[in-house]
Amino acid sequence: MDRVRVLQVVGNSVIGGAENHVLTLTRTLDPARFELAVVCPRPGPLVDALKREHVPVHTIEMVRPAPDDEYELSLPALGEVVAFMKRWQPQVVHSHLYPAHLHASMAGAMLGVPAILTTAHTLIVRPGERWLANLTRSHIIAVSQAAKDLLVKGGVPGRQIRVIRNGIEARYFRDETMAALRIRRQLGVRADAPIVGTIARLSAEKGHRDLLHIAHDVLAQRPEARFLIVGTGPLADELQAMARKLGITDQVIFTGARTDVTELNHVIDVFALPSREEALPLAVLEAMAARRAIVASAVGGVPEVVTDGQTGFLFPPDDRDNFVRAIVTLIDHPDLRAQLGQRAQQRVARRFSVERMVRDTENFYSSLLARD
Repeated sequence: MDRVRVLQVVGNSVIGGAENHVLTLTRTLDPARFELAVVCPRPGPLVDALKREHVPVHTIEMVRPAPDDEYELSLPALGEVVAFMKRWQPQVVHSHLYPAHLHASMAGAMLGVPAILTTAHTLIVRPGERWLANLTRSHIIAVSQAAKDLLVKGGVPGRQIRVIRNGIEARYFRDETMAALRIRRQLGVRADAPIVGTIARLSAEKGHRDLLHIAHDVLAQRPEARFLIVGTGPLADELQAMARKLGITDQVIFTGARTDVTELNHVIDVFALPSREEALPLAVLEAMAARRAIVASAVGGVPEVVTDGQTGFLFPPDDRDNFVRAIVTLIDHPDLRAQLGQRAQQRVARRFSVERMVRDTENFYSSLLARD
């Protein structure tokens, strides 16, 4: 039987949550059933990673920013996507991030591709979502029930949306204790110093400004603690200046971009994420797989991942006092951290495995093809 040709189209070439998701699919979709290719906007870390995995990758610049954080259709890019699809002849077109959805779904509809879908990785519902869903008859994978609810509220028919929650690869469950000790030495942190950390793009919705104020209040009570902020993004300079203004630069470590996320999660004792919005946070799932206790905002899909009081603590994003109180409690009680972390890992293994996610995605592809 011939393999099904699946074209993954991505709206960015950096490596963040959506791009890591694509990498996971390219590694884990059944190669006996599916043949894969990927389209990215331009050369970058994602293209490099795909080439290392020997995945065919083609670049087409399709990102055309518009006012108010919107994106426009680029007719030249649409023409290139159509031309590439004519050559490669996919049976499934699966896009990620809105610029890719806009161009790939339009091109797929123009060519009569049997299965057209996109994954909604965020809680942002753009004005074009309803129009695209109706015009192209495309389907949507929502990574959380919260994401689906917002899409339906935005006018996308619920029958065209399937909830498939993110899954975590087996490597995130490995014990990296020895690597964590080595990284602590590299960072200049004592082996017994409690570390509160976060791994996320340094952008406004992730709540890093709030985290620095939380860090200031925690450090006033537990000065031996350290805060680890992993990632890069548009707020990098602002956040470092803010740490200086708060007088906590000696106790807050900004690592910049790192590729050793699996090991870094074992460096962290308490994973904190006071986000303003989250569809389904991969960073939290990865930390839970590493048996980390979580303190996070109860926004979007986070409560679908973290069970308050069982695998971590959830609070409204502006509730700084309770964030501080929970973090100090977890610093003071390593046994409680261990209990929460153990339950967190069990929950991820049971509910958020990559095998379950890939199986559900493959079944969704098959169900869409069967309708043709």
